[in-house]
Amino acid sequence: MPVHAENWQVHPGALGPGTEVGSWRVVERLGVGGYGAVYRVEDMASPGDFYALKLALRPGDERAEREVHLLMSKGVHPNVVRLHASGRWPHPVTGFLFFVMDWVPGLALHTWVETLNPSFRQLAEKVGTAALALGALHARGVLHRDFKPEHILIREKDGEPILLDFGVGRYAGAATVTTAVLPPATLHLLSPEAMHFFRTHYKRPGARYEVRATDDLYALGVCLYRVVTGYWPFSPEQPPDLLYMQIKAVLPAAPLAVNSRVPRALSDVIMRLLAKKPEARFQSGHEVHAALVAAVAFGTPEEWEFSIFEWEDAPDATDEPGGVRRRIRRSDWPTASRTPPPRRMVLGPVLAMPRLPLRRSQAVPGRAQGAQGLRRQGRRWPFWLVLVAVLACATWAAKVPGGWLLPPLTEEFPAAPRAVTTNQPARWSGHEMAQEVESPETAAAAAPPLATPTPAAAAPATHAEVQAAVKMLKTTVSPATPTPNTKAPGLGSMGKALCVGVTSAALACSGTPVRPEPPPEPCPPGAVEAMEKLGIRLGDEGTATFFFEGKHVQPTTVTEGMVNVRYALGLAEDLPQNSRLSGRLIFGERVYGRLTRARSPDGSVNIPVCLELWDRQGGRGLIDLGKRGPTTATVLSTVYVRAVREFE
Repeated sequence: MPVHAENWQVHPGALGPGTEVGSWRVVERLGVGGYGAVYRVEDMASPGDFYALKLALRPGDERAEREVHLLMSKGVHPNVVRLHASGRWPHPVTGFLFFVMDWVPGLALHTWVETLNPSFRQLAEKVGTAALALGALHARGVLHRDFKPEHILIREKDGEPILLDFGVGRYAGAATVTTAVLPPATLHLLSPEAMHFFRTHYKRPGARYEVRATDDLYALGVCLYRVVTGYWPFSPEQPPDLLYMQIKAVLPAAPLAVNSRVPRALSDVIMRLLAKKPEARFQSGHEVHAALVAAVAFGTPEEWEFSIFEWEDAPDATDEPGGVRRRIRRSDWPTASRTPPPRRMVLGPVLAMPRLPLRRSQAVPGRAQGAQGLRRQGRRWPFWLVLVAVLACATWAAKVPGGWLLPPLTEEFPAAPRAVTTNQPARWSGHEMAQEVESPETAAAAAPPLATPTPAAAAPATHAEVQAAVKMLKTTVSPATPTPNTKAPGLGSMGKALCVGVTSAALACSGTPVRPEPPPEPCPPGAVEAMEKLGIRLGDEGTATFFFEGKHVQPTTVTEGMVNVRYALGLAEDLPQNSRLSGRLIFGERVYGRLTRARSPDGSVNIPVCLELWDRQGGRGLIDLGKRGPTTATVLSTVYVRAVREFE
């Protein structure tokens, strides 16, 4: 007795063998996706003829209707899966939309390579044909928008590549179905411009990214990279925010650096497809095909006849007792290459910094040696008991012959010395920021690492700067301060008891208070214009790390006040890696950073900037990990920097 689907209450993604959908009988389920299920079916009017039937999972699915229209008209091509029929199930009017296509026995592109291990010439032929088909679709206004190895099937009978699954495809003039910023897609296949658009527009209602042909071609480059190396250029297993930063700004290792068997010309074609700027890529599938043809024609025959991978025995997978089956051997990810992201990191591959010899810090000495440091320490216990303790001790000290134990409170300590550049006039932007110092040790070459590592706080001062600070403090302390050899008379037992008792009570009652948030302040004059000229737009994000002495530290200790961080990537191509971003840290409920100057290692870039430190969760400021001291805090050493119009 035939099984009629109209009599079954069953989910469209769970049809069993024998279920009849129109004039087609289900043989097996091939797979289920986010929008539809695909079955291998038999034509009941022609037994033995098999097809693929795709059934929408929701009634009235506009995306399925658009796919049917695309395949019926603009998608007709010898290398695109062919449409045979469409209808609705179980009700012919209100049921789920289904459509019947060619069933293409064969393997997905990456599986075909890993199973048969073809030559590079054979791969170039398949990919070149697929690129021509993609170019023909683009010329008709059709975009695939989810191009990946699984959607390129190598047909078993003739080896032709067939493009599949246009479920999220779009053609010119089609109604918009997606309400999100980006269409449904696979994250690690998205182009850098799509990722950037999402990060800068995801909160704007109605923002829509317009996919272009270069997005599909970028995805083709990702597919090729995966096929010839065995690795994705950027691992899909890492957190989305780190994947975004890598796709946007990190250049992956060239395929030739991963798999030494790859012909250099093919490696160059793939790297051009993966270019960060769309205008630097091939602009059409026909250009990709022409480049592959030229690469094969002008290369040596031997390099193109190599199999893509070497074979190795797989004794754990035998076809028969005593037999051994071969498998491909992937090369290890290169560790000495300059371009791939390092693989061992706490926060993610993109955030690692190479262990390069660093120039000694050129920051102003820490303010804890001056009045600013004392004032910040004084804010730690802003309670009335502290005031009582201080007044009590001061009263007893006033009665001591010989004067005060410390200089009178009305006398100010000097501010920390302001360093001035020796080879250029001093600049002042109207904001508190570290000015640059060119000491004799650092003017000519990078100084060797210090013998003892120091925390990654505001970058440590040079020896010359420390000596200058100590000398200035010595010459500016009040003459009323007693010398070390002067013994001041004691307070007496009653005074000591009162001071110790009241102070102990104050310390016992007081905890670490929540400090006020820093007030808003404008950017340095000309900072926004200078950033735009360099290619940094408002809202752009990048990554940076605090300076280190010899090794990567997670987490790290930072000091309130002047700070330098080392730029990693993400803001602008014209801002060199390892540029120094200078500014200051302000402690509140979080650790806030306001960076006001950027300087490249060679000095070619030296501009005012307006950048804030943000954490990975998208919040302004850095999270204090709970080990804060009077003027120190513990934070993650890798941070985001964001271009802003003003410091909020």
